[in-house]
Amino acid sequence: MTFYTYQYLKGGQTNWTMIRIIVVVVLALAFLFFLFMYSRHRWNHKYKDLSIILATLLLLAAAIQYSDYTNLRTASLQSGQLTTVIDKSAAKLKVNPEQISINDTSRNNDMIIKTPKGYYTLVFNSSGSEFLLQRADLYHPDITVIGE
Repeated sequence: MTFYTYQYLKGGQTNWTMIRIIVVVVLALAFLFFLFMYSRHRWNHKYKDLSIILATLLLLAAAIQYSDYTNLRTASLQSGQLTTVIDKSAAKLKVNPEQISINDTSRNNDMIIKTPKGYYTLVFNSSGSEFLLQRADLYHPDITVIGE
């Protein structure tokens, strides 16, 4: 079973955002350069071909970047909800939120949290606004904690 720490959830799960943005910018600059070279040397078709290839790559990279952005935004909202749940759980259990780990990165019913006081199951009400902490005993847990 994999648990995720409070720091991992607050820090986000991706480090590649800046690298992807740099790739899109480099592709855009290369496209503009080859487009400029084609406009100066119309008789040389290699610049036209390179411009078309780079325009295709640029559109593909921009589409991937947009898709990743929407996924990151969704994950960020879910992580925000989970950190709120961890904060409320820590207050109820009177422990530091940094000592709590949770077994999922998206909120659902019957999640398990790992605390210094033991394992607890989170059971949410139908609207998801409140939850119940119920002590849980795990038999032979194979635990991996990500974010320590």
